[in-house]
Amino acid sequence: MRVSQYILSLLFVAGLCLLGSMVWRVGVTDLLTSFQAVGLWIVPWIMLESIPVLCHTAGWAACFSTGHPAVSFWRLCLVRLAGSAINQVTPTAALGGEVVKVVLLESTMPREHATAAVIIGKASFTIAQIMHFALGTLYLTSRLQLPAELRWSLVLTLSLIALGLVGFVAFQRYGLLSHVLQWLSGYNMAPRHLQRWRQQLLPLEAQMTAYYTTHPWRFVRSLGWHFVAFACGNVQNYLLLRLLLGTQAPGLPDAIMVTVTSGILDQMFFLVPGGLGTFEGIRSTMLATVGVAQVYGLAFGLLSRLQIMVWNGLGLLAYAWHTHTTKRQDTLRRVDAGAGHSLP
Repeated sequence: MRVSQYILSLLFVAGLCLLGSMVWRVGVTDLLTSFQAVGLWIVPWIMLESIPVLCHTAGWAACFSTGHPAVSFWRLCLVRLAGSAINQVTPTAALGGEVVKVVLLESTMPREHATAAVIIGKASFTIAQIMHFALGTLYLTSRLQLPAELRWSLVLTLSLIALGLVGFVAFQRYGLLSHVLQWLSGYNMAPRHLQRWRQQLLPLEAQMTAYYTTHPWRFVRSLGWHFVAFACGNVQNYLLLRLLLGTQAPGLPDAIMVTVTSGILDQMFFLVPGGLGTFEGIRSTMLATVGVAQVYGLAFGLLSRLQIMVWNGLGLLAYAWHTHTTKRQDTLRRVDAGAGHSLP
């Protein structure tokens, strides 16, 4: 644990130094001038993130087995905000927040139902993200004169990722993981542990198999909602560039290219806490390829960071509120149960 903490601390300091060097290079005065070009328009631009948030929530809501989840849409939105905030502020490769979602949903539905919805939702979200990346990459390769080797390597990488995601969904749909554990136990590889894990896994697999069997089109609807949310991110970045540069801003196709390439590169630096420094550096570098000056590229990265911080803050508040509400409800149930036992 200490080694991992030292590594994270080192990465945090390195990211902070990188961000500081970029600010020093462009100059604080020029950076503040670029912020003034945006002015108070930054407020409605930050609130524009509510559209992707609602679309992602609608995509997740379609991953529950029944027509409507056991919680309201707005509470589901708060749970998703909380999980996304945990994913953003912790270097857990976007997995820590999924555990938080299950924990927050356990007070309203069985754990198997909550876990199945979270796993299916993660698959839907990731597939839609890869679709967005794939379309953006196709545009990138068609616009830039890339070497044939690099072009084929990009196609091969995306194909392997897509194949892995198809396999992930197949494991959910047909309950293959329990069969794998059963097969492994036959080779005397810790058979007791494997059988115990298999028995614990069977109810979860039953939930996921029932979802894909009974509601196949709901998964397609979920993909659609998530893809719309990612497409909204392209428009948001285009609008921010317009606020920063006015009529000199790159067009929507360039904004899409920057969004896609930045999103892909962000995945490579997930260990850096909050992507400090790397987040801004990636966007500044990508914008430089389309002719945007470094000061505006850095301003774009910092304003994008501000938007993420605001919504992560809302997510952490949602997590605190949901946790407090759940504890209070549990306390009231225990009090009521105790009062019931004390009656003659």
